[in-house]
Amino acid sequence: WIGDRALAHKIFWDEVGPGVGAFDPGNKLIFADGPAGGTGIPTGGRAVMCGIAANNYPEQYCNSSIGGWVGTVMKYAGYDAIIIEGKAPKHTYLLIDDDKVSFLDASAIWGMLISDAQEAIFLAHGRDTFSMVIGPAGEHLVRDATITTSNDHTLAKAGFGAVFGSKNLKGIAFHGTGSITPYDIDEV
Repeated sequence: WIGDRALAHKIFWDEVGPGVGAFDPGNKLIFADGPAGGTGIPTGGRAVMCGIAANNYPEQYCNSSIGGWVGTVMKYAGYDAIIIEGKAPKHTYLLIDDDKVSFLDASAIWGMLISDAQEAIFLAHGRDTFSMVIGPAGEHLVRDATITTSNDHTLAKAGFGAVFGSKNLKGIAFHGTGSITPYDIDEV
């Protein structure tokens, strides 16, 4: 299952049964980066999110890809993929800081526009923490809502911002201190 989308497809089809809707807690969003993520190889840094889409009718499995730093920094933290499932009991954001994973209170940033929420995350965790967050549209389950990274890349396909909102998830912030080096850079 090499590649971000192939890995996400395998996880989803093994773990999610039929009849799950976009806003059901059983909908798993899988965020994955491919084998070249974090290496600096041109176009190797794209990541993907897969799950039941909020903006498809009928609701169905979909994927959306994204560039920028979040996939790379997730790899620097030591992860190829994360699975988001269930529903938080209150407004939450996820902080992945190398091997430490924390579910943090998002009540202070809930309701903020994307850029303001990202700035608050920067101030709380440092400029080397990269986030992807939703704005008020996602919080209010607008079916076309996006997820936007701290360097303005957007998961715009599938309405996954509304799915974040349905899970009470404002966003995910990544901080990773590792690195990725290709085995044979000359061959690459």
